[in-house]
Amino acid sequence: MQVILLAAGRSTRLDPISDKNLLEFSGKTLLEHQISALKKANMRDIVVVANAFNLDRFKKILKGFKNVLVVTQEKLEEGMAGGVLAGAKKVSHKNIMVVSTNDLFEPELFEKAIQASKNAEAGVIVGTKVDKYFPGGYLKFGKDGLITDIVEKPAEGKEPGKYVNLVLHIYNDFPKFLDFLKKAASKKDDLYEVALDQYIKKGKAKMEILKYHGYWQPIKFPWHVLRVMEHFLEDQESRVDKTASISKTAIITGNVVIGPKVKVLDYAIIRGPAYLGEGSVIADRASVRASMVGSHCVVGYATEVTRSYLNNDVWSHTNYIGDSVVDSNVSFGSGTVLGNLRFDEGNIQVNIKNNRVDSGTNKFGAIIGSGTRFGINVSTNPGVKIGRNVFIGGNVLVEKDIPDDKIVLLKQELKITVNSTTIDMGARKEMKKGLE
Repeated sequence: MQVILLAAGRSTRLDPISDKNLLEFSGKTLLEHQISALKKANMRDIVVVANAFNLDRFKKILKGFKNVLVVTQEKLEEGMAGGVLAGAKKVSHKNIMVVSTNDLFEPELFEKAIQASKNAEAGVIVGTKVDKYFPGGYLKFGKDGLITDIVEKPAEGKEPGKYVNLVLHIYNDFPKFLDFLKKAASKKDDLYEVALDQYIKKGKAKMEILKYHGYWQPIKFPWHVLRVMEHFLEDQESRVDKTASISKTAIITGNVVIGPKVKVLDYAIIRGPAYLGEGSVIADRASVRASMVGSHCVVGYATEVTRSYLNNDVWSHTNYIGDSVVDSNVSFGSGTVLGNLRFDEGNIQVNIKNNRVDSGTNKFGAIIGSGTRFGINVSTNPGVKIGRNVFIGGNVLVEKDIPDDKIVLLKQELKITVNSTTIDMGARKEMKKGLE
């Protein structure tokens, strides 16, 4: 069995986070975690479908894996169908697994799906039960477990059932399905689902549902990055690299991973679960709690990082970073604060493709793209998105989203008048007596 791993999507709903596949969790990119899980399930030949923007990075990252080929999806507007067609050019087996990096689940699910496919006539589709509406594909199936309908993104309240379609599909006759995919037509972004639906109905393919009830986290919106972070933090085992340097006055409790050449300075506090990447510095009196700090970061003096994801090379100094997602190569000027809670303590709303979307949580800070710089004493409102390569001047309150490649400065007017006040140094001496 060969694998087509779909990773060409542009992650536009995650904007300004550039590419979810390249986000690092516990020192490895999400792409590496997916490949490792497939290899653990004895999937030998894997074709990774990339796009022109991430192709070079993918090739560099995957150089150490055997029998992993990276191909390019030229027409990104064809969505999942275009990705499968691109991958299909490089596979030759009859039995093919199609997987997407949009879904994160327990690695054991790969092995369960493989075993289930051996007893299925046409193949298996993994479905998981949801308790509330999810903006994805839904599966309709009979008592015999055979799938009868694929309904892509029905309106809320119009769902055909409770099981959503996870993109872990195994075809026992992939060339036959491929014929339907090549002939499928749709004006929507659901060409793959249309082909699969026709394959089942017109092709009379007996695709079975594999009901899955384990961990599942879709990666569609920025706050999902924090959910994925939590998953990796929960799964890690505490360890301190022998090259790390930790002050005797530092306080470290709970499940904490401290990577190579990390420095934890005087009176710093690390409360697990937490991860500190290679070469990072946790400065004097800084605090890291329930967070992931990437490699070569500086959590500066008196900075608090709480329930946040910091990618590589993030620098801070006397800041509050709460419930936020910060991409790589970002610097915070002293006094900058990322707000994460509304006055009414209601759920935080975030702009996603010109629509206000409920994050599902009442604590959510900022989403910050790579290459951004903050001046001193900047404040951000909850749920604000700040693009890539943005410079924000001192004392600015960021109350709305900032696009990529912008400079944001505060327009103010200084009033300067003559100072005729005389300071009484005797009064100051009296005040100082109270401190002695």
